Amino acid sequence: MNKLKTYTEYIILAAVAVVLLLYIIFRSTGDINYKLPELNAVDEQSISRITMEGQETLDFSRTDGQWHIEPEGWIAENGNLNAISEAMADPKIADLISTSGNPGIYSLDETQRVLVKAWIGDDVVREIYVGKVSNNGIYTYVMFPGDDNIYSVRGNLPSRVKDKDSMRDKRFIDIARDKALKMTLSTPGSSDIVLFKDPEDVWRSQNFEADDDAVKAAVNMLNPLRCKDFLYAQLPQAPQWTINILDSDSKTTTLEIWPETAEGIYPARSSQNGYLVKITPYAAEKLLEAFGIVFEKENG
Repeated sequence: MNKLKTYTEYIILAAVAVVLLLYIIFRSTGDINYKLPELNAVDEQSISRITMEGQETLDFSRTDGQWHIEPEGWIAENGNLNAISEAMADPKIADLISTSGNPGIYSLDETQRVLVKAWIGDDVVREIYVGKVSNNGIYTYVMFPGDDNIYSVRGNLPSRVKDKDSMRDKRFIDIARDKALKMTLSTPGSSDIVLFKDPEDVWRSQNFEADDDAVKAAVNMLNPLRCKDFLYAQLPQAPQWTINILDSDSKTTTLEIWPETAEGIYPARSSQNGYLVKITPYAAEKLLEAFGIVFEKENG
């Protein structure tokens, strides 16, 4: 009786071992008897264009390492576009999520998904439908044209796929803090105020007793200065303040600032890109305070 029981236990253990062995052999990233698509990687640096087709169609081109928003030619924020380009060049498929044909719960139905395409020249080298992000924020749910299955890929692509305005590079002026040598403020109806750096790296002025710390703080903000948002309508009046900044490469950058608006921002424009932008009162006033301009603050 005991021997029979022992043989039975051996048989059960052997059967369990066989099942486990088959599971290991046929297991493919978490499930049995399915195979994930094999996607050939493409050279990320060769990707010259990315398009996104959803509620809004976006078109980006890359020239000499810089992404631009088309057709306007606006400078795009490289970090987002590079991350998208890298993900499109070599998508890391993690798992098969669903074959049920219910893409809506993954934001992959026709009304929610975004079709992202990567181009090399005139050729589309990758197409991915992008849906929502997994609850843990690690994966993105995707589909591929011609394949009704839903997969997960590593990375949070939806956070990178934004509207056109949000994809613009908000750095509108960038001057290395150790390169600025001279700054001249021009105001209509007033004499120019000049700040210059002496041989001991101290900021001085012939117009007033300059505050070296205040000037250095203002210069530091230019490395780089990011705008709050963009202005798309031309301003009717001329700028109130114009700052010309001479650097150690003998280049002059012009920064124009308009008076504060009712919405509490300062319109501005830099010769580095020519865009009209909105900057915060803190940034505008700190720059102007370096020239001895005092802004009275309301109490309370």
